[in-house]
Amino acid sequence: MRRFRGFADLELFAGEHVVVVGEPRAGRTDLITGLRRVLDPRSTNGRPHLLDVYRPVPAVGEDGADELTEVEVTVVGLDDAVAQDLDDRLEVIDPDTGLPAAEDRAAEAVMGLRLCYRLRFDPASETAEHWVEYPKTGQRAPRAERELVAAIILDRRAPLQLRPDGTFRHLVADADEADLLAALADLNADMTSATDRLTSSTSIRKTIDEVLDSGAARLLEMTGSAPAADIGFAADDGSVSAILRALQPTIALDGAGPLPLTAHGSTTTGVLAAAEAVVSASAPGAIVLADDFGDDLDAASAEYLAALLRRNSGQVWLSTRRPDAVRAFAAEEMVRLTRSHGDRRAHQLATTTGRKERAARRYLHPLLLPAMTARTVALLEGPHDLEGYTAIADRRLRQRGVAPPSAHGVRMVAPANGDGGKDELPKLARLARDLGFHVRVVLDNDKPGADAALITELTSIVEQVVQLPERSSVERALTHGVDATRLRTALRRLVAEHGLTGIDVAAIDDKDLEGKIVKVLKQKGGLHQPFVEALPPGIRMPLAKKVLDTLCSPPGADVLVEIELP
Repeated sequence: MRRFRGFADLELFAGEHVVVVGEPRAGRTDLITGLRRVLDPRSTNGRPHLLDVYRPVPAVGEDGADELTEVEVTVVGLDDAVAQDLDDRLEVIDPDTGLPAAEDRAAEAVMGLRLCYRLRFDPASETAEHWVEYPKTGQRAPRAERELVAAIILDRRAPLQLRPDGTFRHLVADADEADLLAALADLNADMTSATDRLTSSTSIRKTIDEVLDSGAARLLEMTGSAPAADIGFAADDGSVSAILRALQPTIALDGAGPLPLTAHGSTTTGVLAAAEAVVSASAPGAIVLADDFGDDLDAASAEYLAALLRRNSGQVWLSTRRPDAVRAFAAEEMVRLTRSHGDRRAHQLATTTGRKERAARRYLHPLLLPAMTARTVALLEGPHDLEGYTAIADRRLRQRGVAPPSAHGVRMVAPANGDGGKDELPKLARLARDLGFHVRVVLDNDKPGADAALITELTSIVEQVVQLPERSSVERALTHGVDATRLRTALRRLVAEHGLTGIDVAAIDDKDLEGKIVKVLKQKGGLHQPFVEALPPGIRMPLAKKVLDTLCSPPGADVLVEIELP
């Protein structure tokens, strides 16, 4: 893909299936659209889309002014019948690159088809032309030949539509077109008969006579003996298509009887539309393109229907914002697009049989998929850290309008291994880096010097390591710098609301109060969030503030950032 929309230059090698995720504006829709330009035989019927041209457009005489917008696709594993029909167009393809095979790779080569969509734009006249050709010969591909490798495009349309342009109508016609035509003829006859009976009713006939007798018949020159017989009723223009446009599906759910589909909400409509897509994609060897899949589906439906698409298609390219849909695909089938590295890039995980790599990929679904649209992941040691810093970020937003890390494209995540997973951080950091995330890490410093080897390893992987002051942890970040009176208020609420026993808040000396609360916060599975909520309004936790402010700021030149105690 060269100079297409926001892609200056992109090479992507797809496996059996592809699910596309990524940062906002990184090109998910543009990638699917580029494939449509090549694989949809109708793509060159109309005028070129000038927004397909990479911007800014070079002026006449500047470098790149003569370069074309191009999207090239290599298709291998063609159906035998299709391969035979396109025999003269096939090339010997290197399966590792998707390009014509060199002589020394002939033994591993396969037969395949290359197609290229090209768009030429003249900025001086603001005119453009586009076509699809065979790069092998430079000859333009006839539509009849493009139809042989046409992709199935899953557009977001209303389901169960019998009108001529409906997906459901095409599926019915494919199943038995003769039966469909007979049923439509019967519908037309029945509709005509019904309207005739309606018109012949005494009250309607009488009223028509009165209208015509009031001057209409004379002015319209209706001179027959029974002018009322010349008036009838029809749906719209009287065609079967008009009747079908007016018909809308109904469905009986939850004992409410048949109701229009729109009355059942967007999820029901989305499920039926996606199920229609699954049926459409069941053609042998079909290439299926779907953009923004699952936006109107619940989590379980998105995962299941995506799995059915993957199962039924020869190859599916599915873009989505929903982590649930990604679960239907292998880790190696995910392509994550980014733009925060300075240009648009595509990141893929390589196939691996290594034990450590496979173990690290177990973090993909629970931790990284929910963050797949974020630019940066901030890795914390464990669930207590995540709960504590998240609670403070939420409190700052509610009380003072301070933007949390998420507003800066940063998603905080943590291994959920009991009380934490400090030793798992390098594995998780490598996995996130390989997927194109900017990666930061926040470390406690309970035992000064104990994490030297870990820090050395992490600084070689991530963009930033934030380390708390000596003998500090997330619990101290929540308590340090808060005056004793307000700490006591919060501790009393914790004791009362969470049934903590053996704690006499009034008897605790001020100098021991912070240390006591640090221990209390680790009880009952972690009381970090309730403690933050128990603090009176207006409280600022300076150590936690420094951590969050660091995460909300761009990383500096120094990878290791050692927070000083306020």
